[in-house]
Amino acid sequence: MSDPSVTERRIRPIQDAVATANWKQALQLCDKWAKKGEKSDRFLTLKAFVQVNHPEKAQHDRGHAEVLDLCKRNPPITDPDAIYQMQDALKSLSLREVEGPKLWERAVTVKQNDKDLYIRWLNQAIADNSWLSAQKV
Repeated sequence: MSDPSVTERRIRPIQDAVATANWKQALQLCDKWAKKGEKSDRFLTLKAFVQVNHPEKAQHDRGHAEVLDLCKRNPPITDPDAIYQMQDALKSLSLREVEGPKLWERAVTVKQNDKDLYIRWLNQAIADNSWLSAQKV
């Protein structure tokens, strides 16, 4: 896994391109850093989000497959920022209600003593009006 400061430095320009809906530039930056070996959870989820929102069908389909693979990945994603990014990607695919709570559930299964994950999951469940998910927390 990459150094957090290096990952942050690499992700920032991608997020800037996403903020301006410049999907082509965002994808180019993702490809550049992927070739250099970036494999952090935040990067992988951001890359999948960019692909899902890319206007080209081939990229969209590739992103759809990556999002589903990341949802089922072992070990699961436990970084809260990466989980939020995955939820945004799932929302773009209209799968947030189905897969979103499972991301949090799998994360807390791995990190059972991480109270921050539980609190974030509860807050997200309340924000989504997902009372079943809130009860699981």
